[in-house]
Amino acid sequence: MTETRSDCNGLTLVNDDFFSLTRTAVPPPPAVGPGMSDWRGLSAAEVAERIARGQVNRTPRSDWAEYGDIVRRNLLTLFNLMVVPAAIALFWLGEYPGAWAVSGMALVNTVIGLVQEVRAKRHLDRLAVLVEARARVLRDGEVRELPAGDVVLGDHILLAAGEQVVADGTVLVSRFLEVDEALLTGESDPVPRRPGEPLLSGSICVAGEGLYRADRVGGEAFANLTAVQARRYRYTASPMQRTINLLIQILTYTAVVLCLLYVPLYFVRAIPPADLWKMIAATITSMVPQGLVLMTTLAFILGAVRMSARGAVVQRLNAVESMAAVNVLCMDKTGTLTTNRLRLDRLWVLSSGPGEEVVRSRLRVFANVSVDRRNKNLLALREALGEVPADEPVELLDQLPFKSQNRYSAVRVRQRGEEHVLVLGACEALAPYLDRQDSSWQTAWKELLPTGLRLLLFAEGEEKPAEKSAGDPASSVRDGPPPVYFLFGASSFILRPLALVALSDELRPEAGAVLEALAGQGIGFKIISGDNPETVRATIAHLNLPLAREPVVAGDQLATAPDPAEIIRTHSVFGRVAPQQKVQIVETLQAQGNHVAMIGDGVNDVLPIKRADLGIAMGEGSAAARTVAGLVLENNNFELLPATLEEGRIILRNLRRAGKLFLLKNVYTLFLIIVALGIFKLPFPYVPQQVTLLNALTIGVPVFVIMLGRRPVREPSRVGYLREVGWFAVATGLVVGLAGLTVYLAAPLAEGNDARMQRTLLLSTLILLGLGNLVRAVAHGERQPLAAVRWVFGWVLLALLVYGIAMYVGPVATFFELKPLGLREWGLVLLVAAPALVLCLLTDRFQGMTNSPARMTKE
Repeated sequence: MTETRSDCNGLTLVNDDFFSLTRTAVPPPPAVGPGMSDWRGLSAAEVAERIARGQVNRTPRSDWAEYGDIVRRNLLTLFNLMVVPAAIALFWLGEYPGAWAVSGMALVNTVIGLVQEVRAKRHLDRLAVLVEARARVLRDGEVRELPAGDVVLGDHILLAAGEQVVADGTVLVSRFLEVDEALLTGESDPVPRRPGEPLLSGSICVAGEGLYRADRVGGEAFANLTAVQARRYRYTASPMQRTINLLIQILTYTAVVLCLLYVPLYFVRAIPPADLWKMIAATITSMVPQGLVLMTTLAFILGAVRMSARGAVVQRLNAVESMAAVNVLCMDKTGTLTTNRLRLDRLWVLSSGPGEEVVRSRLRVFANVSVDRRNKNLLALREALGEVPADEPVELLDQLPFKSQNRYSAVRVRQRGEEHVLVLGACEALAPYLDRQDSSWQTAWKELLPTGLRLLLFAEGEEKPAEKSAGDPASSVRDGPPPVYFLFGASSFILRPLALVALSDELRPEAGAVLEALAGQGIGFKIISGDNPETVRATIAHLNLPLAREPVVAGDQLATAPDPAEIIRTHSVFGRVAPQQKVQIVETLQAQGNHVAMIGDGVNDVLPIKRADLGIAMGEGSAAARTVAGLVLENNNFELLPATLEEGRIILRNLRRAGKLFLLKNVYTLFLIIVALGIFKLPFPYVPQQVTLLNALTIGVPVFVIMLGRRPVREPSRVGYLREVGWFAVATGLVVGLAGLTVYLAAPLAEGNDARMQRTLLLSTLILLGLGNLVRAVAHGERQPLAAVRWVFGWVLLALLVYGIAMYVGPVATFFELKPLGLREWGLVLLVAAPALVLCLLTDRFQGMTNSPARMTKE
């Protein structure tokens, strides 16, 4: 039988004593609804039937369809649509070397793209199994824990604080059930849910517990189940990938415009058809850096694989990029800096109370009948105090479950014929309702605060006394203003403090070393906790960091501050902050130009985790926190954090290097086409096969090796991607273009009008400068440049050997249309390349002066 009561806010609560997820001494009523069998859930036969009908909680999908999408996306690129006609034309005209070179480049790019995307899909599918939401369902009268995707239509699903609603449904049983729908609707206040009312998938239980029926599953559910959607492979570009895609679009359109301009040039200069198609093919393959996208995807996948091998599960590939840019880390204290393994350290029974034995008995009752089954405080109390004896049955009459907004919980019970209202919560939250004549708790509280223990006040409610007349002496018993009364149901109470409950939660042994390592990476910290500021201060006092000596800002101080943004900027430790204040801190830091990560484990951390640039959840945290996070420390190992963020920095550093090399070639190629071909009317700078050789020696192989690089980053770059890469590409590209043009113009003076010799001299100059700038790009920002570029010197020697074979071995030279150079020709190349390389080095100094801190942009 159910009872309907009202809570302190006048909301209707439904109390169903049968619905109990752990053993207590509360006896169940004889029946629920028409009978207990109504809540046995589906039978095995019913489950099998619904699975056969496809009524399962998975969004319909086809692996073959998803693989087909990957194939289409990699085949039908603008690059391929431009290259394939050029290759066909070259085959038709009998220009087989150029045709094979162009076809091979398109084929290699397509195959690499296909392989990497298929690997990404398979990798994300495997990782999703580790962090997929789970649900507790009733089947044949037993509780079973299943992946959310295995829930079927009509399943009866149990719900408790911290769990996510995994399917749209109807509430069957509610014990003070409240859900947070902020992730769906933006509404930050929890919503009470009663029997017969709807629940939406994606919402989170924040208080109480309940039972609901899955009425809409899979693709029919409101939110399509966030966890199920995470299992579907979807190509989503990160901010850096979007920037790179934009650059490629611009360069592709530039290549198209150039190719269109070749048509009137074809008629004006009477260019042979074969040469026209060579020009088109060479322009496309040299101007469109298609491999840059592939290398970016490859880098993110490699990073995700490396991190997952350590136990840090990447749920979205763009989280890898976010790791690189983080410069402020916000963290909850409990469960993040601490182990979150609470135990009862001491019970400070107040002298004004009824005595230790009575207080322990009532605290035991509170811990066992409370609906907050997974609350760590109550778990610690149940472990320390045990269960209520079977011969002392307790009848639960009403309850207020714990919520972060209130910071307390309460029960009304009947035992041995007497009713008791018992309340447990933060001292500051209960202080307004306490008997002001009894201040004994304050002395004990102040004495315990410096210990760093988590302090809760246990109190009992006494009925509001009858009003006294002004002349009655009893009216002056209480000093000061009249107390605020604690409302429960239709009655109001004044609370009498019984005891202080002190719970211990040790700092993680590795916390100090982890934070010091992160500080060494240039990362700032904000500790934002719901605990008392003094408790937070005592917990972090032993950390060897400046923040351990800073004053702790309380949540009410932040709320009343005239300039909260300045307080958030200048302070690092916050206590007694509400969930919305955590979001405020994250958003303020972002508005101040920071890239913010938020790490937490509880339901009250869900919104700031989702709002941060990088959300990190502890593996043992709530399902809701894990669902919205981009990164999950699956094995709960806090020590992974420095290595994980360092991995992101390494990946971003490598991608910047790759971007410099790719875009460098685009700049000097565009310069040579416009100036050499358009103004000086020289032959087109390359033939297609020479572009392939240039790409392989100065970009393709080196960039692949760069992506595998594991050297630590000295410090995160605060210069934007476009600013750093764009400056390098434009400044260096113009220098290389001028050097190439100089050689190209000088060649006829020394060798006559031999187009093959001119192109050989130009290609030799570009390869030497390309290898020199490779060394420069890898050495930039390294503490030990020589150690960082050791492999580059090896590649330079190998590349020169390969180029020598391409030039001096007859059949190979014929394929690449190269002529062997003598000492005089090599002297000309070196005479131009050496000063050009020195000038490139000088551009680095100029870039360092222009990248002052005031000009640095957010990553």
